[in-house]
Amino acid sequence: MYNDETVEAGSGFPALVRFEKNEAGAPLAVFITGGGVFARIAYGHPEGRPSDFLCHWLKEAGYSTLALTYPLGAPPFGQAWPTFTVNDWAEQSAEIVARYRQIDGLPTNVVVLAWSMAGRIAAPLAKAMRRRGVDIELFVAMAASPGLPNLLPGFASLAADTSGLARVEGAFLEGLLACLQAQNEENGRAAISHERFLQEYIGPFPIALAAAGMRFRDGRFICAPLEDQDDTAVFDFASYPPIAVLTHASALDARHALTDRAIWGMLIAKSLSEARILARVGNIAEVSPSSWSRARDLVVGASERLTVTLPGNHLFFVGEAGAARTVEAVANLRVEAAAIARECDEIVEELRGLPDC
Repeated sequence: MYNDETVEAGSGFPALVRFEKNEAGAPLAVFITGGGVFARIAYGHPEGRPSDFLCHWLKEAGYSTLALTYPLGAPPFGQAWPTFTVNDWAEQSAEIVARYRQIDGLPTNVVVLAWSMAGRIAAPLAKAMRRRGVDIELFVAMAASPGLPNLLPGFASLAADTSGLARVEGAFLEGLLACLQAQNEENGRAAISHERFLQEYIGPFPIALAAAGMRFRDGRFICAPLEDQDDTAVFDFASYPPIAVLTHASALDARHALTDRAIWGMLIAKSLSEARILARVGNIAEVSPSSWSRARDLVVGASERLTVTLPGNHLFFVGEAGAARTVEAVANLRVEAAAIARECDEIVEELRGLPDC
């Protein structure tokens, strides 16, 4: 472990935690890592330059930061958890976030930065947070996969290792290393060397977290799309937190470059319409044409306003320029999301013809 890391329990499972308090008053920024990669990807290693990593720039912007790694099959984790699910992940993360928020007197709203497979945690995390008195101001999907199953069809050929976990090798390691090399080249130095990345940044992971709808059972991986659908609550649109998207245009990570805007755009439109308009208005067919037009324009245009395409690839936030750009983009997305929320409240008041309660 690094000196600023701790292993803590959350909902009965171990997590590798790195917390840094900031007195500047911004919300807590929670980084939730993706498949098979330690959250160190957001804060770096002791010999690295802090400015090459996301948490440094979040601190500069006034945020307290909390970076969470779920149980991987590598030190400092001493035990494998092959049946660990997305819902377990959400409950673990929410418990740890609530603990730090309360102990350190931080604002009740948090900003979640969910990278890669962590996009799948969106709906269950929001529900788990609400039960603990914490609201997600904005869930930022960073080159992230939503809860839809089978977004990574290549996982169908993966076999469990001896501990029941999925290995990064043979899955997406080659692509991650190519992305890291490109980020290092843009950075003009190695934010993370390939050797260190292999030694300290990756480990086998529970297959249920992957965007493949699979489970570990009877010593092997099986397809379980309906279980996965329930686990991620992907179609419980009203439960989603406010969503924004950070993506890229690199062929090194083609699936995200091609589909992030469209897939998350659908979820933004559905969650916004279900939770913020339709659930609060009676017979919407009876509203005036001008009011209806305003509501429609807001929902249809929200995904464009809440999506930013940054230079880089799946690791666009690694390296000084990429990390700084990412934090600037998060700030702009928070402003845009707040504006959309205000506009939505105004529209609902107009549609209902009553003061918003």
